[in-house]
Amino acid sequence: MTALNRDLVAHNNEVETVQAVMPKSVHSRIIVIGAGPVGIRFAEELLSRRPEEHVHLFGDETCLPYNRIQLSALLAGEIDRDAIDLPLPDIAQHRNFRFTSSAITAIDRDSNTVTDATGNQYRYDKLIFATGARAHIPNIPGIERQGVFSFRSLRDTESLYARILRSRHIVVVGGGLLGLEAAKGLLKFHTRVTVIQQGPHLMNRQLDEEAASLLEQEVKRLGIDIITHAGVRAIDGYEHVTSVTTRNGDIIPCDTVLFCAGITPNIDLARKARLTVGTGIVVNDYLQTSDPDIYAIGECCEHQGTTYGLVNPGFEQASVAASVLADSDQQPLPRYPGSATVSNLKVVGTSVCSLGEVNELAARPFQKETRYQSSDTGEYRKLVTLKGKIVGAVGIGDWPESRRIQEAYQNDRKLNRWQLYQFRRNGKLWGDKGNAVSQWPASTIICQCNNISFGELNSAIQNNGCNTLTALQSCTKAGTVCGSCKPLLQQIVGDNSVPEKESNATTLTAAGLLALGLVALISFWPEAQVATSVQQVNWFEGIWNDKFWKQVTGFSLLGLTAIGLLMSLRKRLSWAWMGKFSAWRLVHILLGIACCLTLVLHSGFHLGANLNQLLMINFLAVVLLGAVTSSAIGTGHKLSGSTASGSRKYMQWLHIIVSWPLPILLTFHILSVYYF
Repeated sequence: MTALNRDLVAHNNEVETVQAVMPKSVHSRIIVIGAGPVGIRFAEELLSRRPEEHVHLFGDETCLPYNRIQLSALLAGEIDRDAIDLPLPDIAQHRNFRFTSSAITAIDRDSNTVTDATGNQYRYDKLIFATGARAHIPNIPGIERQGVFSFRSLRDTESLYARILRSRHIVVVGGGLLGLEAAKGLLKFHTRVTVIQQGPHLMNRQLDEEAASLLEQEVKRLGIDIITHAGVRAIDGYEHVTSVTTRNGDIIPCDTVLFCAGITPNIDLARKARLTVGTGIVVNDYLQTSDPDIYAIGECCEHQGTTYGLVNPGFEQASVAASVLADSDQQPLPRYPGSATVSNLKVVGTSVCSLGEVNELAARPFQKETRYQSSDTGEYRKLVTLKGKIVGAVGIGDWPESRRIQEAYQNDRKLNRWQLYQFRRNGKLWGDKGNAVSQWPASTIICQCNNISFGELNSAIQNNGCNTLTALQSCTKAGTVCGSCKPLLQQIVGDNSVPEKESNATTLTAAGLLALGLVALISFWPEAQVATSVQQVNWFEGIWNDKFWKQVTGFSLLGLTAIGLLMSLRKRLSWAWMGKFSAWRLVHILLGIACCLTLVLHSGFHLGANLNQLLMINFLAVVLLGAVTSSAIGTGHKLSGSTASGSRKYMQWLHIIVSWPLPILLTFHILSVYYF
């Protein structure tokens, strides 16, 4: 902890230096109690709207703020201590920001002041509770014995880390996300670990029985023992833990007990200040408590009877509260509508998706459960729909469409019968295109923790030049909390670095416009006339009206067309031997232009009659639609993702459909010429 204290002293010295040059009468007016991720997010959101606002952030730990979500990874040794640090607002840009590491112990609402642990008083205009929650420790016999731990803070992690070295068997009480991640981290020194879950299965609030059973298999594969339907009734021993007794009377020998059985909102300070409290600090839609000058956000607050134990709702609340304070003179003020219960997580290395209603479903008309399971990959997916709309989903294993399903769930998009039939067969609602992030709606949430959409990320790339994963994370904060969305971020960065760069886009657009010009020229240029005298025959007539050259240009045109049609199979059949798709596409377009020039030499601008005219119209239509498709691809980087994707796909399919009659018409044309 020495290094942490040095960091803290250095930060406070920097703050004091800034404060020293400020007028003595200037005091912090907005005080934030709690320096966890939600408290810091509120400070950042407010200062981004009002950079000169006076914000004073208080933390109750002796170290700088850190990301507690990553504590299990720290325990497992997967990341270093520095990786969990949370950066504070830059004092050079926000000179009125201040951070103090001292717990607030009292609030005087009459004088609008708070008192910290050292006895110092601070006046506020607005006060923000972001006190979070603490580990829930049940009141059972033996809870005071040595060897009993919780897992909520950095201090807990350090104590537990030291305990692992001399522990032989650790019992983890709680089979939720935190309990399972902690159990995985405890395996580092080959310690025996047993998870005891009081509920019927692991993660019983997020998973149904089938999903939980698959997850349990993965957990056991790591070497962790699982006991369900058995809460802990007592902790046995004298001074030290020797065993635990379950609710059904079984005795499990152990030397360490770790409680990860839920959380309890930190509301003691609010209760002491005579604010209205329930399970949490009761707030309205503006996140105001019973005192209009005091707000509550994060795990400590209760909105419409609900408290949230995930970080994303806290971030959403922080944004709303900051907007309410920053835009207090504007009407109407933003409201907090509540948060969707959505989890896209990695649990002991296994992808887990859960949103909405997934188990203990009420019987309702038009409600349907659709499942997909693969014995080969171990994937399991379930959709719960009501009148065609997703009201719940759960999955175990990689699920590329999970973020898009979340978007459909949050926006009440309706699914058709074919999609549900397809999902039952192959686990996909949108086919292969659902796997490509570039095809997703702009409102799709990519970073669940920070509530950042695909549209926001794409905008950051296009407008701010965030073309690397690190730059995109720094610019948007996506992937900086739990990190589970990093593969998607990498894919987005890749999709935006590869799609038509300016030079390639210009080439495609220019080629498309050239082909359009040639089609217009062939269609509307007057037909070439036959010279009245042999001496007046020019070179052009010597080609289009000469039998020998007519065959040369005709067979050349046939060959170019055949190559073009063959190349169109490159994408449909994934023929990698034909080269990179971008190079193939450019060659395909140039072939179309070559066909147009050869057609001019072959026909002399004559559109023909009957079958020949039909063939000419079909040929020009193929080139025309190909040219429009090329232009749509070339200009796609200037359009929104959905618009560009939609127009490109529509034109490509038209181009393909119109190409189908061409081989048949060419065959009849050749047969008719040589037969007659």
